[in-house]
Amino acid sequence: MRVSTRLSAAAFAVALILSGCGESTSSSQGSGVKDNDNSGTDNPTLPTQFDEAALVANLVNNVLTPAVTQFNELAVTQQLEVANYCSGEKNSAQNVATLKQRAQDSWRAAMMGWQYVELMQVGPLTTNSKELKNNIYVWPATGSLCDIDLDVVYFEAGVINGNSNNPYDITQRTANRKGLTALEHLLFSTNLAHNCSTVNDALAPWNNRPDQEKRVARCEFATAVAKDIEGHSDTLLTQWSGDNGYAKQLLNAGQPGSAFDTPHLALNEISKALFYMTEELKDGKIATPLGLGFPNACGLEACPEAVESPIAEHSKKNLLANIRAFRNIFTGNGQDPENTLGFDDFLEAEEGDEVKARMLAGLDAAEATLLAMTGSLKAELATSAEQVTQAHSDVKKVTDDLKTEFIEKLALELPKTSAGDND
Repeated sequence: MRVSTRLSAAAFAVALILSGCGESTSSSQGSGVKDNDNSGTDNPTLPTQFDEAALVANLVNNVLTPAVTQFNELAVTQQLEVANYCSGEKNSAQNVATLKQRAQDSWRAAMMGWQYVELMQVGPLTTNSKELKNNIYVWPATGSLCDIDLDVVYFEAGVINGNSNNPYDITQRTANRKGLTALEHLLFSTNLAHNCSTVNDALAPWNNRPDQEKRVARCEFATAVAKDIEGHSDTLLTQWSGDNGYAKQLLNAGQPGSAFDTPHLALNEISKALFYMTEELKDGKIATPLGLGFPNACGLEACPEAVESPIAEHSKKNLLANIRAFRNIFTGNGQDPENTLGFDDFLEAEEGDEVKARMLAGLDAAEATLLAMTGSLKAELATSAEQVTQAHSDVKKVTDDLKTEFIEKLALELPKTSAGDND
């Protein structure tokens, strides 16, 4: 396999899966490292040989940076399509249905692109209690559809709850009232009535207003939400790949000025992103809707409404994107098919061939199980939970190895959030 440093422009297409595997190169690493953010358990013991700097470079240049860049492009497109739809709605355009469909499709593409980034949470996506990430997408959200409905009328009025001393500023609103979650409700909910059990003076007239007024009010707020998402995406791209961005900190590991004393510490930081598969994906997105050890709105039984993206019924596609993003990091497959140096090659170099094979098999099985579902995850849970339960079992096989032999073979750290996860 020929390793190339070529990096082309990020493609608009959402799917990032490429095939191939990389060959390891070798070097020696010294001992005596420190954990820069003290977020792990114990300082890792470094392997004796493997070109970890080359692995970091490929993962940053070929996998992580293209995913961040791609989402930024999708966020820009989404903002334009939502604005076009709203213009058509306000003017009662004959093609308004087509414009709305295009806006919905732009959301689907942006959500799919984000789900890749969602599994690649390092650097700016993890700082300040994940503030930047949550401003783009937070799930599960702590609020409700009622909160979003309230912000529709607050935005329309320009003030919050009729208070002229409290002007509306979307940048100051909590994450559960905006982002991709709010945009899903605004673009896909067919019920135009509000979702609040009690109402204040600002929302009280809503249900009696003409439907067209409601659609315009929602689409105008949707336009503001999409613009806000684009702004946060621009911030992420700058913080990631700017002149002093986080990507350079990773790439320059071991050099003066980098936050990482060695490439191993940079690689350890990237590896933490893989643990999204444990709590967020396995437990939150699959086990919780199943009621499998985690309570949901239905108790401890299958609950279709507890899935991610229930209004657009996009949860299965979200899971597929997460799994494919995990595979991209694990195998180093990304934008450049000529460079596929990944954690799988690192495992081979550290006599972890069996671990590599099991994890890849688990990823393939999980993807196959999801693709075999004829309907959405929500629909599957409403009829039979058997396939969803199988998907959980497939993912668990991967995470079991991730939390044990993967980190042991590569002398990496188990993140604190996964340290007590022994299921």
